[in-house]
Amino acid sequence: MESAPPGTPTSPQPHILELRIHGIANALPYGALDLPRDEVVQSDGDGLGSFWIPRPDVEARDKALPPGHVHAIRPDVRREAYSWSAMARLGGLPFGGLLGVLGMVAVRLLWAAMIPFGLANAAYWARRIPAPEPGAHGHGQREHGQHGQGTRRPTSGSLRPEATAALTRVFALGLTLLFVSAVATVALSVIGTRCMGLAPLKPDGVTPVCARVPSILHGLARLDVGDRLALLSLVPVLLVTILVVVAHSGQVRFESKFSVMRAGRTVPPSGPPLHRAGFWSQRAGSGLLWAHLGAALALTGQFLTWTRYADAGLPMPGLPVAGLVVILGACVFVALRTDDDGVQAVAPREKGRAALVVFAAGLLVWLLACWACLAGPQPKTMPALIGIDLVPALLGVGLTGIAATGLAWRTTRRTRGVAAWSAVPVIATACVAVVLVAEPDAPLRHLLVGVAVLAVLSPLAVVVAATLLRRREHEGWNGAGPGVFLLVSAASAAVYSSLLVLGVQWFLRHGKGGEPRQLGGGMVGIRRGVPDPDLVRVPPVYTEFGTASVVIALVFVVLLVVAMAGPYVMDAVRSRGLWIPKAPRTVGPPYGPAVPAWRAVADAPDLDGGPNPVLERVLRGRQVAAMSHRAELAGGALAAAAYVAALVAHVPLIAQHSDTGDFQVPSWLSGLAVPALGVLAATLVASALAGTTGGGPSRPWGLVWDLLCFLPRSAHPFGPPSYAERAVPEVRSRVDAWLTGADIADDAERERVAPNRRVVLSAHSIGAALAAAVVLIRAGNPVPDTVEGRLGLLTYGTQLRPFFGRFFPDLMGPATTGTPPCAGPAWSADPWGGQAAGGSGPGAAPAAPLTPERPEPGSGVQVTLMSLLTCGAKPAWVNLWRRTDFMGFPVVGYGLNDVDRGAEEMDRSAYLFAVAAHSGYQTSWAYHVALDEVVSRLTPAGPSGAQPAVTQRGEPG
Repeated sequence: MESAPPGTPTSPQPHILELRIHGIANALPYGALDLPRDEVVQSDGDGLGSFWIPRPDVEARDKALPPGHVHAIRPDVRREAYSWSAMARLGGLPFGGLLGVLGMVAVRLLWAAMIPFGLANAAYWARRIPAPEPGAHGHGQREHGQHGQGTRRPTSGSLRPEATAALTRVFALGLTLLFVSAVATVALSVIGTRCMGLAPLKPDGVTPVCARVPSILHGLARLDVGDRLALLSLVPVLLVTILVVVAHSGQVRFESKFSVMRAGRTVPPSGPPLHRAGFWSQRAGSGLLWAHLGAALALTGQFLTWTRYADAGLPMPGLPVAGLVVILGACVFVALRTDDDGVQAVAPREKGRAALVVFAAGLLVWLLACWACLAGPQPKTMPALIGIDLVPALLGVGLTGIAATGLAWRTTRRTRGVAAWSAVPVIATACVAVVLVAEPDAPLRHLLVGVAVLAVLSPLAVVVAATLLRRREHEGWNGAGPGVFLLVSAASAAVYSSLLVLGVQWFLRHGKGGEPRQLGGGMVGIRRGVPDPDLVRVPPVYTEFGTASVVIALVFVVLLVVAMAGPYVMDAVRSRGLWIPKAPRTVGPPYGPAVPAWRAVADAPDLDGGPNPVLERVLRGRQVAAMSHRAELAGGALAAAAYVAALVAHVPLIAQHSDTGDFQVPSWLSGLAVPALGVLAATLVASALAGTTGGGPSRPWGLVWDLLCFLPRSAHPFGPPSYAERAVPEVRSRVDAWLTGADIADDAERERVAPNRRVVLSAHSIGAALAAAVVLIRAGNPVPDTVEGRLGLLTYGTQLRPFFGRFFPDLMGPATTGTPPCAGPAWSADPWGGQAAGGSGPGAAPAAPLTPERPEPGSGVQVTLMSLLTCGAKPAWVNLWRRTDFMGFPVVGYGLNDVDRGAEEMDRSAYLFAVAAHSGYQTSWAYHVALDEVVSRLTPAGPSGAQPAVTQRGEPG
């Protein structure tokens, strides 16, 4: 591939770097530059993160175009594109290349299985993030750097558990154990004991096997049941290992040759999390991975030995208790504070050793359990695996209890009050445990279940109070964000588990039988037959999970219709027009073929002026976009459905089990569960595999995946890897390299040129979150002799304010960005009508930024993204948005302000008329005007690098 160094000069020599960062569409580099594939070359990077520029002759051609042309480049600008689309998407299996398409499909399905883990990580960052503690990043032992210079190693911070972080990590551990339970149920219970009979003691005997058991597994049926279970216990262990490999094969690392700072870790942390120097450093050494693996191994060993034989027991009967001790030890370990929140508190070495102890203890329990199975006597009747029946039910209650408390974490003001919520999952799980082990006619069973339901229901009172009092109206779901993420995570994990277990059960209950074959020679034969449906039974909790999934689907559909389409129905009944105005200060092209369409929209205030097909199409686009702007309502509806399902179809049914352990699920509902799960399974597989054959890197459920992958993996070690942990320091390094003239060999020339250089980060969609993080981390850990006012921001189609700012208030809320708070979407055809009108009712917001000026050093005022970009009268930040964009929003407000500008709602680069939605910003006329405006707000360059006169392409109006 042809390559050009980052500083390749053009004539005249550019001093402004326009660095484009793509968003959720994962535009390939030539798409971000809006050029054909053969007109761009890679200037730096590798297969995961790379920088691209136009070919020199293409750049010269586009710089000769008239100002405002679709492909025009300013004479003083060097245009680059940063591509991160391969990060967190190119995972793999060992020897996956040999498997071809099957390996790719398996990886994508495993990616989809990571969604519950990623939602747990999202809940971690939606909670209150504590300020750095004194001594968490102090002076400690000196280490020697690359050039012999000493650097201070941070001393150990406090390991005292923070309640919400501890509960989130325990919840994440519960997800891992539920995954292990589902796989172990299929391997050990369904196949190992239900679909294979006891091997006959006499030679030449016959053992029954379910007709649909693959023939490759028939050898297991000829083994002693203990030997069979020991071998099958490898299945959950191997699948957990594969999940870890897939999760960490997408992990990205960055060693910059330009910036020695990389992600930071050289100054004490301060300010908001994204301002703390160590926030984007790799989360290593916490031991979470080892703790999860140890608990998974211990649970597998517990399943093997927590059993009941009719006539004889296994050796070492205390192993189930030992497994429980290891699991509880893992819970305590993950609850301890670790290196998160950008504080970089270095844990003492004892904690790292403790993680290995947990893993070693879990491995020992599993190995001893396998030995006990191999050495144990051959039973006369099939053993009952008690643990597999009970553990998933307890995990379901515990996960639901923790998720419910998450609804109140941000609303509860005192630290002790937040810590007190940890009693909810403990009480609920303890009550259910007593019910499960008690006799069917034991007294107080229903009372204990009622106590468990009330405990899980108690946080709802806090949410209702906060909603009525509007205490947290500027936070997602009125401050219930952590609970919403956890409830959806628990529901999706339960649905996945029931899909796996009930799907295998349904498959094995059918087939065509065959006559038994006597193999002779002392070998046991196989009798293939269709089993009795009652024989191939699964733990009742999975039927319950399947029933709950039906409840979730029904409640979610009802709430979704009410939340998304309800406002339009209400407005239609009230005979109001569904008019949605365009974005304020929208500018359009003054010349070219797109002018008539632009005028048809710009000159028509509404539809009363007569037939206007162009305006009608644009208005339909605005209405469709407004529906998708209610994504927060849809997420709340899904969490509410999960909550209702847990309170109706999970915990109460536990009290209804008979002496055989069967739950008394209504027959019509249980009959509906299997076909509903089949439809759901097909939908999930199809959606997860969608886009596999596309030209660029793809991933399941694009926006959800990219949102989860932006956040550091701090709660669940199996979650999707964070591309931002590489992308942010990599872009920061490129900015530092340009501003310091690292591409210039001559020292004198570098000293002359570097002070006059400027950077404009041009970011689309989630790319704007990356750009904002770059600005904040540079301020939190600055390059020496940093000059203010040399970095500007041009964003478009972004979700910074209504999504990131509301869902993660402590991460990207108003205190971090310096923009006004944002209320949720209103119940009207235009969800943002109140804010656009500047009213004081629900949905309205202040008209000016919170902190537009840069605070003085030592003033104690917290820096924000807005203040870091403000060196003159106006911030060097312009944001483009349009009402037809289903994922694009303003960053300050819907009224007139200094940052937000409207972009025309038709695709100027298209040959035929097309309504522009989430893409096409970079070819809009408004983009060129906005770039000029951002450059004009930067500090002027000195005489040696004076800027050429800016050609004004239109004034916002």
